[in-house]
Amino acid sequence: MKNYISMFIMIIVGFVLQTTIFRSLQIADVSPNILVILTAIAGTMYGQYNGLFTGVVCGLFIDLMYSSVVGVNIFIYAVIGFIIGITNKVYIEDDIILPIMTITAGDLIYGALFYILKFLLRGRLELLEYIKNTILPELIYTVIIGVFVFKFARLIDKKLNPPKQVNLGVESELKDD
Repeated sequence: MKNYISMFIMIIVGFVLQTTIFRSLQIADVSPNILVILTAIAGTMYGQYNGLFTGVVCGLFIDLMYSSVVGVNIFIYAVIGFIIGITNKVYIEDDIILPIMTITAGDLIYGALFYILKFLLRGRLELLEYIKNTILPELIYTVIIGVFVFKFARLIDKKLNPPKQVNLGVESELKDD
């Protein structure tokens, strides 16, 4: 439950940052997708269901704020969170490579699904232009910012879920002697 609450708070902070500060810090007319980062981190660190929860909440925030149709972004972010949640089984706490790979995969999934649902279904077929002008610059920017967000999320996770000491029974055998 602590993980869901902490992710919800990070979603609110991430949404505010994405819609205010990072809009003014655009590079090549794109800004980092903080909500994809948080969805990928939730899936990687906590599993499929927390990734799904985070994706649904992130998508809901985006849909309610910017979309005329509620559900498109919920679907995109939920797919990202659930698929990336599979990587939780191979997640090692001190590894930075897997989170970078999952953030990259999440942003690529986001770009592909967004293109399909928002452009391709409307007959706009400029895929290479969309990749060159939107997906790749956003991907690079998102991954760079994602490294710092992941380190922050891991710090919060260590505070909320400190490692538990496991008694292997070695101490009790030494005391008996």
